[in-house]
Amino acid sequence: MFHLQGPGQADRLGGGAGLWHRLQPHARHTGHGAGWRRTRGLILDIRNPLPDDAVNVTRVHPLKDFFLLSGGVLAILVIGIALLSLAADRLVQTIPFSVEHRLANKFPLDTGAITTGPTAKYLQDLAQVFSKTMALPKEMKIRVSLIDSDVVNAFATLDGNIVFFTGLLRRMPNENALAMVMAHEIAHVKLRHPLRSLGRGVVVGLAVATVAGVSANGMVEKLLGNTGALTVLSFTRDQESAADRLAVAALVKHYGHAASARQLFEILNASKGGKGSVVPEFFASHPLDENRIAALRAQIRQQGWQEEGNPQDIPLAVQKEITRLGNIKKKPKTTPGKRQNH
Repeated sequence: MFHLQGPGQADRLGGGAGLWHRLQPHARHTGHGAGWRRTRGLILDIRNPLPDDAVNVTRVHPLKDFFLLSGGVLAILVIGIALLSLAADRLVQTIPFSVEHRLANKFPLDTGAITTGPTAKYLQDLAQVFSKTMALPKEMKIRVSLIDSDVVNAFATLDGNIVFFTGLLRRMPNENALAMVMAHEIAHVKLRHPLRSLGRGVVVGLAVATVAGVSANGMVEKLLGNTGALTVLSFTRDQESAADRLAVAALVKHYGHAASARQLFEILNASKGGKGSVVPEFFASHPLDENRIAALRAQIRQQGWQEEGNPQDIPLAVQKEITRLGNIKKKPKTTPGKRQNH
């Protein structure tokens, strides 16, 4: 109970004399009716009314709350995935190459590659030469696969496997340009880009599987499978630029000049945006822009390397085989049991 003796005490309680005078008329009118009690001059309201039913109802529109909460959850999810991807990228760099070899053996790359003939041997020999030029660790073995396809591309995957398509070989003007592609893919292997890319893909896949309620084991198996491992191996622009730097340095070290290094990307870039572009696959896995070409030029100038020189020809036997494979694809197919008219 509050005991109020007069205006002076009301003032000490923070209400002042005004509190005292406001209460007095109310006491007279109510006559100390139900719910009110006078205690030494202070009128107290001792009623216990029911709470307002709308006390927990927000004044904000429900859709606004929904979008705010959804945006917050999405932001947390994106930040979490980014941090996990960064951690995975750092972690996989410490994994020995022998572990990557065992992982790749569990999910072999079935490409239907050409394993015999002058072109397959030539590519493997070129890979061996540049593996030494680029000082690859002994445990890193480069294995080149040749696939007869019009696809204009080449890419590196797990365990030092590099895949070349005959469609790309047909566009190579000389050995130096081809060697630039080879050195670029070997650089990806040396810098562990395939494993790092796969690590990011697995982390993102697991995060999505967790949120979507999908089986995590099934997601990992799909990502590490033959096709899945290739679909997640997309390298960043920084990784592509790092591979470029190592590749052009290897090119100069082996041939004595950087001839055809810039020419390679200019040829591919010229075909990129033209009508009937034939190199969409290359740019899907190898992001290329003018800044990347400019960076190559700057590196060559800064190092004082000779940019021009006499490029070497691709061996004639290889050229003939590539042409022959292309001609086989162009021949019309005959229907069994029917004679083809000439």
